[in-house]
Amino acid sequence: MEKLKRATSPNEELKILEPVLIKTDTNECIRIDKNEFKIGRARDNDEIILDTIISRRHCIFKCEGQDEWTIKDLSSTKTFVNNVAMEPEKVQNIYPGDSIQFSPNETFKYLFTFAEREHCVKKPRIDEKILDTVLVKQKTFAESQECQRKELKNKLEINQKEQIELKQQLDDLLSQQAVAKDDKKNLLNQIMVLEDKIKACNAQEEHLNNMYSELLQKLENERMQFEMRINEEKQKWQEALDMSKQEKETLEVKMREQMEKWREEQQAEWKKMMENKMKEEKDIQAQLLNEKNMLEARLKETEKALKAQEAKAETSQTILNASTSSEAIASTSECIFLNLEGDEIPEFQIIDTIDLTEFSQNVLETNIKESVLGKMSDIMDEQLTCSICSELFVKATTLSCTHTFCHHCIKEWNKKRKDCPICRKPVMSMIRSLVLDNFIDRMIENLSQELKNRRMQIIREREVSVPYPVSVLGKKKRY
Repeated sequence: MEKLKRATSPNEELKILEPVLIKTDTNECIRIDKNEFKIGRARDNDEIILDTIISRRHCIFKCEGQDEWTIKDLSSTKTFVNNVAMEPEKVQNIYPGDSIQFSPNETFKYLFTFAEREHCVKKPRIDEKILDTVLVKQKTFAESQECQRKELKNKLEINQKEQIELKQQLDDLLSQQAVAKDDKKNLLNQIMVLEDKIKACNAQEEHLNNMYSELLQKLENERMQFEMRINEEKQKWQEALDMSKQEKETLEVKMREQMEKWREEQQAEWKKMMENKMKEEKDIQAQLLNEKNMLEARLKETEKALKAQEAKAETSQTILNASTSSEAIASTSECIFLNLEGDEIPEFQIIDTIDLTEFSQNVLETNIKESVLGKMSDIMDEQLTCSICSELFVKATTLSCTHTFCHHCIKEWNKKRKDCPICRKPVMSMIRSLVLDNFIDRMIENLSQELKNRRMQIIREREVSVPYPVSVLGKKKRY
């Protein structure tokens, strides 16, 4: 497709030549940059010519060899090579210097030649919406011209038919004149009338022809004015396209600057957010450590209380032992001895033995255990109970506001609301508290089997995710 131009001097570089169509009246350039180059009015062509005279697919330029070019006519309005009309669907060779004209209108006459690539810059394509509006305008203009032409042609055809009928009548009358000489006067009168009518028809036909020629001239002038206006609009659109390129470059620069600023702002915000979250997590960890220390201190206090109660139980046991021994002595002093005469000693059968100290010891131990369990249940109710389900914590989860709930309960709550059920602060983070879970498990070991079974049932239900009614103000169940 491309052609190399020889260098005249050793320092001069080789120049690339390519086929070009140059318009004869405006020197506009159509660069043929493909081995198969299509020209027409449709959008899928390589070069679009917006005019109703040009067909949708007018012609195709094709490179057959290294420098051989051919043209193929596909139009309904003909393509002329060197002022000779091509046959449709026929391929013809073209050479540099040949004149190529699209349609009979000489405004679309071009010169085929080779030119340097740098001298011919391809224009940017006009937007498809603009092409559609121009095509619609051209179609409406051409349709109005066709309607006016058809009306004049119909009038001319009607007048011609009337003139033919009058001539036929004249011929009939002339034939009748030869046959009937007696009615010569009537026939002459009729002939005169018909000749007058023919003259009037001729005058009317001439007037219509003049009107038709004037209308054609007027339509031609309007077409020229319309084409001039379209060319002016094309120039304006081209200028607007050039301006839009500059505006696009400035907008791209502004967008880059704005994106850089936005990135810097986002990075600063993310840094602040991360710092705040780190501080909150540190505060939560410190609070958890404080809670752990408090719980350990309370555990120690409960252990001390248990030891004190055991010491009290031992002292009370010793007191009871002493009292029972004194009572036994007193009872022996109050006993009645029977003196049996004779050498025979009766045999007594032991029915049952009763330990009087065992009952009092069991009562004391149960009282001590009940008091200790009561204190433990009070501590659990105050500190280790979820305010949503009113049960001991199951998988204790501490929020960013330092309030603690069951993991399952707070998850179900967050499906409806995104704040703390107690203080109504927004939930920023959730942290599992393994210390509380371990402490509760150790405390549960000292409770009754019934309470242990109840807790195991609650854990199984939550693992299966069985829904249950959630209420913040539920009654607490004591353990």
